[in-house]
Amino acid sequence: MGRFLFGLFLLILALWALAKLYTLFLWVFLAFTLAAALDPLVSVFRRFLPHPTAVMLTYLGVLGILAFGLYQVAPLLAQQFRNLSEVLPQAFALLQENLGLSGSGLLSSLVPSFHLAGDLLLRIGETVSGLVLALVLAVMISLEPHLVARAAPYLPGDGWSAVLEDTWRRLGYWARAQFLIALSFALLFGGWLFALGVPSPFALGFLGGVLEVIPFVGGITAASLASLVALSSLGSLSALLVLAGYGGIALLEGKVLIPLIYGRAVGFHPALVLLAIFAFGKLFGLLGIFLAVPMTILASGLLSRWRR
Repeated sequence: MGRFLFGLFLLILALWALAKLYTLFLWVFLAFTLAAALDPLVSVFRRFLPHPTAVMLTYLGVLGILAFGLYQVAPLLAQQFRNLSEVLPQAFALLQENLGLSGSGLLSSLVPSFHLAGDLLLRIGETVSGLVLALVLAVMISLEPHLVARAAPYLPGDGWSAVLEDTWRRLGYWARAQFLIALSFALLFGGWLFALGVPSPFALGFLGGVLEVIPFVGGITAASLASLVALSSLGSLSALLVLAGYGGIALLEGKVLIPLIYGRAVGFHPALVLLAIFAFGKLFGLLGIFLAVPMTILASGLLSRWRR
């Protein structure tokens, strides 16, 4: 009886801590996901370097490549985002005039995902500290080989080591594949906008790639914004072509990339993925939407162990 009460107390304490510190827990979970994503690269460098050196070389190399790429495209993106800031007010004014909406009516009629995109842009500064925390924690996790599997002896029952290792691999595969999906969407969508002559195509493509890390919601948001810009500057035909191009890119991803990733690495039906996105988004906000799939992977691993 005393053991049961102690376990119940720990459960209540854990739920209370989750309710109070859920944002911190999400950043920690992101750190584990990032460490899992870079683990194969660390393993490659470990073949001929000490482990700490391999970890630092991996993270510094990835950050260096990202910084160099951003440095190369920053002037172009800055110019195009300035142009975009000039075009968007005209686009909203045109949409408001054609639909007969007031300013509040226009905002209330937009897709909920558009509000998510605005929330993302407004909170960039707020999330920087969280990203830095996640990055530092990811480095510390990578410095401890097989850290996740080493927690198995402290869990009740047998078989936890294999479950934790499998979940770790699936998290890493998902993170790497999600990056490739976002990159492919940015290149394809930005190239399509450039071919149509839409203003600021690369800025819109870059924004689309960033938003694409949010499954389903991000791409629709980027396409809606790009079609609005095309409508105000080029006309209704170009806006329809933007949406048609997005539909083609989404079809390509849906038939080739996403089934490959969610089928092999995640193994979930798209309906379950969508349900997880809405559920974790409702519970934890925008960060919960981004981490919905990896958190479902973790829950799936724990459930598979419980069913044995």
